[in-house]
Amino acid sequence: MAKLPVMIKSRRVPFFHGWLVVAGLFGVALLGPMGRYILTSLFPFVMQDPGWSRDTIGLAFTIHFWAYAIFALVIGRLLDRIGGRAIILAGGILMLFGLIGLSRVETVWQFFLIFGIVLAAAVSMTHFVPNTAIVRKWFVKKAGLATSLVTVGTVVGIGVLPPVVSRLGVLAGWRTACLICGIVIGGLIILIALFLVRNTPESMGLFPDGEMPQADPSRPEDGDSPQGANRVSSSLGMMPGKALRTKNFWYFFIVYSVTGIPLQGILSHAIVWAVEVGVSEINSGMVLAALAIPSIPIRILAGSLGDRFGKRRMLIISNLFTGLIWMAGYYIIEDSTSFFVFIVVLGFFYSAPFSLYTPFLGDIFGRHAVGTLTGAITLGHGIIGGVGPYLWGWLADTTGSYAVNCLISAGCYGIVTVFIWMIRPGEATVKA
Repeated sequence: MAKLPVMIKSRRVPFFHGWLVVAGLFGVALLGPMGRYILTSLFPFVMQDPGWSRDTIGLAFTIHFWAYAIFALVIGRLLDRIGGRAIILAGGILMLFGLIGLSRVETVWQFFLIFGIVLAAAVSMTHFVPNTAIVRKWFVKKAGLATSLVTVGTVVGIGVLPPVVSRLGVLAGWRTACLICGIVIGGLIILIALFLVRNTPESMGLFPDGEMPQADPSRPEDGDSPQGANRVSSSLGMMPGKALRTKNFWYFFIVYSVTGIPLQGILSHAIVWAVEVGVSEINSGMVLAALAIPSIPIRILAGSLGDRFGKRRMLIISNLFTGLIWMAGYYIIEDSTSFFVFIVVLGFFYSAPFSLYTPFLGDIFGRHAVGTLTGAITLGHGIIGGVGPYLWGWLADTTGSYAVNCLISAGCYGIVTVFIWMIRPGEATVKA
């Protein structure tokens, strides 16, 4: 076997293509999640026509999350094998036909099939797993910042698109809204995949972060340029099988799984909760904007601070504060004004960890298996966290209020904080 050259210095390319990939993935992150949250925006309208109950729609969300989790596990593995570009392209095509199909459903089983399965597959190909895993393959030193910029796309999408969709639902009906969104969202994702997304820096003869390592001239080359074998480095890290046998991975799995219960609960029920506390249906889409917009600067800041001061430390701080905010929500939410205050404050903290999870995973286990491992933790997020929408709906129907969900959410974040503290990167760290 040829020896790999020793890299002793580096220089940067004038412009790193990875930032164009980040721009493209920002667009995918902005659009892809609407395959899920379009139903949040249209929740009140679907309760009127066809007249399905809150727990039925909540069950559709839960089926969606469970299917999404299974698909995400497969997508993560495929991403490490064939690359993310083809996956995002396929996701755009599914999004196009899935949202058009959703506009035509008449029965509950059709609703569960289209929203619960087809759109779950589309979202799994255009949301967290491919977006953050592709970024982590392009960046090492600036992984936190680059990931935060991509995940801000999700926040912008949740903040900007639901009000538009809600207004479309009022003006044209929810079915027409789905039809329009299918053509626009699916079409744009397809174009981004074709023209902006690329799998890895190595696929373009580049190195992560735009650095171009120079081989030690005293050591023999294997005859290859960056396009060859010498682009392999220790940053590739641990193989998936070995990573899955570590305590750190399973602590991480618990963290990301339990996070999903409050996160998917609030994202699924926020609009109908707002209507119940006095917000008008035509303005109800502004609730997700109030939740999402404040998180834009904190996501970017969290990613940058994580690169500088440590991702584990920032994860502990942000999850701890989020739990305290949920606890406060139980006591302060009484009307639409207090609800909006709670939502805005929650928005400053709840999403900060999502700039850090995949970069932190890459720090611990390396770039090689980051797609597979991100898919694996997303399996837990979807299966366990996917209970959240149904649980929230059932508790609200049973108690007549969403308040008790605040206490459950606070408890979930307490568990998350403890398990992040238990992660010890040095026990399975590879240099990445």
